Amino acid sequence: MPKADQKRSFYGWTVVVVGFFVYGFGIGPGYYSWGFFAPEVIAELDLSRQQVGSIFGAFTLTFALAGPLAALAFRRFGVRTTVTLGALLAALGFGLVSRADSVVELYLCYSLIGGIGIGLSSAFAAQTLAVFWFKRYRALAIAIMMLGAAVVGGMVTPVDAIILRLWGWRFAWVLIAGISVLVALISAVFIRDRPEHLGQHPDGREPEEDVSAHAEGSASPSLEIGAEAKTAIAPKWTALEALRTPQFAILTLTSMANIVPWRVLSVHGRLHFEDLGFTTTVAAAILGVRVGVSAVGRLSGSLGDIFSPTKVMAVSLLINGIGLGGLLFADTPTLAYSCVVFLGVGYGAAYISEPVMFAHFFGRNAFVGTSGVRLVVTGIAGYAAPTLAGAAADRTGTYSHTIAVLAVACLVASATIFFCRRPDPPGDSLQDQPRVITM
Repeated sequence: MPKADQKRSFYGWTVVVVGFFVYGFGIGPGYYSWGFFAPEVIAELDLSRQQVGSIFGAFTLTFALAGPLAALAFRRFGVRTTVTLGALLAALGFGLVSRADSVVELYLCYSLIGGIGIGLSSAFAAQTLAVFWFKRYRALAIAIMMLGAAVVGGMVTPVDAIILRLWGWRFAWVLIAGISVLVALISAVFIRDRPEHLGQHPDGREPEEDVSAHAEGSASPSLEIGAEAKTAIAPKWTALEALRTPQFAILTLTSMANIVPWRVLSVHGRLHFEDLGFTTTVAAAILGVRVGVSAVGRLSGSLGDIFSPTKVMAVSLLINGIGLGGLLFADTPTLAYSCVVFLGVGYGAAYISEPVMFAHFFGRNAFVGTSGVRLVVTGIAGYAAPTLAGAAADRTGTYSHTIAVLAVACLVASATIFFCRRPDPPGDSLQDQPRVITM
């Protein structure tokens, strides 16, 4: 295919737009609505805050544990088929939530069925598509796809407040199930797994013969990202080799420091702000701003195409920690809005930096395996944290102690990742690798 024709017809950016829609509407309504409807679910079904947190934690754990299953399904059936089936499964689970009358049914419908569906069809799939379709603009592609959850999620709680007032929380879950069916249809029609399937190459560019030949001994393109994309040879890692490095542990713990506070506030945020004296409408607006502002952070995460992604991650976690610390004193709407702006920007940029760092450290070939394990580990933490936060609030009547611990964890992770360096690829000496200038 001539280069000029390939540039005009490069399908990767269509995949990005589809990923934006699929990820945003696939996960946003189900993820952010649970915590918003928590007070009504607690009142109607006589649940505790710990149970509400545990159900949400089990949901996030399930879609994390589905990561390895998704990785196998991507290889066996392809991303498009896996996402389509996952979205249909999520629709089934969310539809059943509207009819649930006990905590057991909520665990089964929301946490298990909905969680598996989301695990097969959301973040992991979008990140994998970006890694497969892009090299030079990988961070930008991931940022745009992940932006979908921020844009859609920012609208979820204000819309939920209207639905709650007019029809109630059960009808909302029927609507959420319908949205998941639409996501499945869009996925089946428009997703394409790899550029090679259309006779194209990552970024819509012909591979550079000298770099790809050295890196893999074939016509495969270089796999680097970030500031080093133009100068360095792709790291030649297998997933098993990468999992044995201390850098993998550091990157995974750093991801936990970013994800866990977001999940705790997603399920307990309305309860926390109403404990502080805010009305339901104001709490909904604050939480909507938190998610909406994360769009700015997610776009900022594309700076990983220019600067070292570990530095971008470090700054993001610092901002996140400041926002969390401010929530300890957020007794006015102005201060609460200010804090969630910091949280949104910091979380969004760090969320984009997570997959960029893993691809940057270990390359394209190891991405699916390392990301699957990372999602499982962070999922376990994501289950425990909301459960423990709810238990602490049941016992003490406040979320302040939990928020303080999470703020400190963000600051410690920020300092740690700032000094983390990419490991040398196995079997390569330093002189075999071009010297890189990080920023």
